[in-house]
Amino acid sequence: MHLFSTITCLSFGLLAATQSPPTLTVEMNVAGAVIPGSVYLAPYGIPGAAPYIFSLTGSTLFSGLGKTGQGAVHNFHPCTYNKTEHFCLWKGTVTNGYGKGDALVLNQQFSVVKTLPNVDFHEFKLKQSLNPTNGQVIDEALLTSYTSVQRDLSAFGIPSETSQGWVIDCHVRAVDLSTGRTVFDWSSLDHVPLNESLVLPTGAIGGQTQQFAWDYFHMSSVDRLGSGDYIVSSRHTSTIYRVSGKDGSIIWRLGGKASTFTLQGFKFSSQHDVRVIRDEGDILTLSLFDNAYNSFTPPQGDPSGKIVELNVAAKTARLLRQYNPPQAGLQASDGGSLMILPKGNICIGWGSVPYVTEHTPDGQLVYSARFGGIGSSAFSYRAFKAPFRGITPARRV
Repeated sequence: MHLFSTITCLSFGLLAATQSPPTLTVEMNVAGAVIPGSVYLAPYGIPGAAPYIFSLTGSTLFSGLGKTGQGAVHNFHPCTYNKTEHFCLWKGTVTNGYGKGDALVLNQQFSVVKTLPNVDFHEFKLKQSLNPTNGQVIDEALLTSYTSVQRDLSAFGIPSETSQGWVIDCHVRAVDLSTGRTVFDWSSLDHVPLNESLVLPTGAIGGQTQQFAWDYFHMSSVDRLGSGDYIVSSRHTSTIYRVSGKDGSIIWRLGGKASTFTLQGFKFSSQHDVRVIRDEGDILTLSLFDNAYNSFTPPQGDPSGKIVELNVAAKTARLLRQYNPPQAGLQASDGGSLMILPKGNICIGWGSVPYVTEHTPDGQLVYSARFGGIGSSAFSYRAFKAPFRGITPARRV
């Protein structure tokens, strides 16, 4: 299956100098403690929603306003493609918490060089692997998609003449960018039973129509281990799954109703952005953004960033470090990310709380900036920090 199209010499157009992007207001910036770099955001839900790069003092280094056209933009970050520096982002429409759109790879002129169509925004990550035949480096994209299908949902209170309701099947896809071939495709409905969900059909995910299908799983991130297995995060089961890269079977579960592991002195729920930090066989270290809230079930505490260690042989999991929000009492119902920086500092995007923060490895808050008021509709699905990759003006075509 070929999932992408190639677009050459395409520009989104130039931004008029008179247009103003959202403001990044810096509230804390501890000299000498903050890692140099720039902040990559794609604010959403506010005027001027677009991809942006800000300096640590809040100056706008790049504005994508007017360059990406209509629709939402998520997951804007620097990426490596064909061994050179590029940008990645997702662009499309968002309905009931998931997206339909295109994942785009852009060059330094901010022109599209690869388009992966008809995908969701919850994951878009480029990974490099070796071709076992010739030893060459292969660029692969990890992607998610959401598809509404019919199932018997009478056990969940959705009766009909045929006992058929609508439920969302979440897919993980890995795509070889050199050929467009899908090399891995995993379906949540094929492997995770409906009764693992902690979010029952209700309201906009009531399950009675295709438009309002029950989002029982809600895939929120995908990462891949060196072994070829996948780490899949589901916020509506509050579970992290290790999925076999060979046959798609579930090897273990962390959290949720059927956890393989005993969680020692901590909990998490409705999480996003689960990443593999270290894989030492029986000892696996993960990072995650713990939302502790999903708008459908009661809050389980304040949101936080977490680093956890799994002892696979002993089937135990312990909390290594926790990073708390810039103020207490916040509720991050959507989005969120955690990124480990050089020297071990942590960059956190707080999702539906319009903040980006930086913390020292021991948890001290050293940087805090916001791009909207608390309680406003502003949020950025993820936040990234990296050196500024200067964008040169695109040639008109």
